[in-house]
Amino acid sequence: FMLIGLSSFLWGQKKTEWIPPLDLPLSLSGTFGEPRSTHFHLGIDIKTQGSQGWEVKSVAPGYISRIRVSLGGYGKALYINHPDQTTSVYAHLKKFAPKIEAYLKSKQYENKSYTIQKFPKRNVFSINAGELIGYSGNTGSSSGPHLHFEIRDTKSQKPLNPLLFDLYVKDSQRPQIQNLHLFYPENNSIITPSESVPLKRVNDSTYNTSIVTTSGKIGLGIVMFDQQDLSLNKNGIYKAQVKVNGKNIVQYKFDQLDYSDSKKLFINVDYPTFKKNKRKIQKLFFQNHQPLAFMKSMHEEGVFHIELGKSYQIKVTIEDFSGNSSHIEMYVEGAEKQIQNKILEGKLIETGEDYLIILNKKKVYFPKNTFFERTSIQIEEYEKTLSVGPDLFPFNNPYEIRFLIDEEDTLKLRQTFIAKKRGQKLSFLPTTFKDGQLETKVKNMGDFIVSRDSIPPKIVPSNFKPNQWLSKLKYLKIKIFDDFSGVKSYSGLINGEWILFEYEPKSNLLTYDFSDKIFELAKHDLLLEVEDNVGNKTVYETTFFRKYLLD
Repeated sequence: FMLIGLSSFLWGQKKTEWIPPLDLPLSLSGTFGEPRSTHFHLGIDIKTQGSQGWEVKSVAPGYISRIRVSLGGYGKALYINHPDQTTSVYAHLKKFAPKIEAYLKSKQYENKSYTIQKFPKRNVFSINAGELIGYSGNTGSSSGPHLHFEIRDTKSQKPLNPLLFDLYVKDSQRPQIQNLHLFYPENNSIITPSESVPLKRVNDSTYNTSIVTTSGKIGLGIVMFDQQDLSLNKNGIYKAQVKVNGKNIVQYKFDQLDYSDSKKLFINVDYPTFKKNKRKIQKLFFQNHQPLAFMKSMHEEGVFHIELGKSYQIKVTIEDFSGNSSHIEMYVEGAEKQIQNKILEGKLIETGEDYLIILNKKKVYFPKNTFFERTSIQIEEYEKTLSVGPDLFPFNNPYEIRFLIDEEDTLKLRQTFIAKKRGQKLSFLPTTFKDGQLETKVKNMGDFIVSRDSIPPKIVPSNFKPNQWLSKLKYLKIKIFDDFSGVKSYSGLINGEWILFEYEPKSNLLTYDFSDKIFELAKHDLLLEVEDNVGNKTVYETTFFRKYLLD
């Protein structure tokens, strides 16, 4: 069957002249659709030479439809709707352009919250092509300075490949193929067995193999990456195709994605291999699910049958957006082959049923569709520890872990939660208490235990001391720490008035801009309260002196 390609709005619309969002040669540290550790990438990551503060400009005329500030995810992000029914997204910004910053700050003070989301009306912020809208940064879940840039279909909000919009990236390099794997998806085992096929490099574009002898139903998987001329990052490819005896079996093409598809990464990437050694084998076949948006055509789910005594020519082609391509040529002879099944012991979990497993004082509840496929789970308890595994199956939805406890002290109960063991360390999990039991929802395997956090957060001044004159400072900076359950909230006052502290969790830093408010008196009383995720609070009070120059 064939799948519908890029949204129809791209055809027949008046062409928009797009401009790059940065005045830098476009160097990418991430491409559209490439597999990350938990999802498919929904945009492109543009490198900013390892620094922050580059001017970010609107790629086309339009109006600001959404402004968001969050501690994780996209951090400071801006959304602009354009006349051609697209929306551009600019994420991990350091700050916004002055007029946007002023609007947002007024709303933050109004709401008394740093994290905020606003949807300005159409007439509030009209934006010209090339107009300054912000400055590149490292906010949110960014692991380094860069601009995450997306294009979406405004109506459906489906992410589209930004390179379809004439954003030039210099690229004369062919994609690289590192490994080829054969999967045997039709057998009675829980885990699909696979085997590696050694590759021989013929030239800069072609790989081949020795003759492979096997039989039965086969699917292919490859480890691959692409690089552009101005970047050493190993990025994702744009196209993949498999032909068997000249017949097209599979074709991928990363023109668009669905948000629901992005979370289904491990339908496409072999989960056990990734969990074991972080290597991503991308499958070129697809079973038992609705196809993902980037799968343009697929014959019998990309699985082909090798019959005894017959010969097959298999050709795999991968291609980047600039048209550079690499190929694998493989010849297969149909012959008897013993497939090593991997059958696991444990509780069989079917996708369409609920399961409640009860142990001594612990329970595990798997709702319907927790997993993508039927799985085999081993659940054990060792004294205070609950062990759920093995970590070989990707999750579609979270499941619940419950610990029955006898604690009656309300303070200790409030400070008690379920934690996940990570080696010698424990990680806090958001936990509720109901009907005598602690409960948390998780989307991974592991060892879990009941723990307690009785230590309140720490507050440490960063660029000042108590009773100091601060007239020359532009910003007040304070470090806040909570090494166990983590910071849940904070609130600061100067002379009894709420002030906006910007919070950067990666550096544990709160920053207040002295230009936000004008105080007539030189003496200022600062009060800062920080609360962790189990309700422990720390209050810091101090005095400083500062003269404000009034116009």
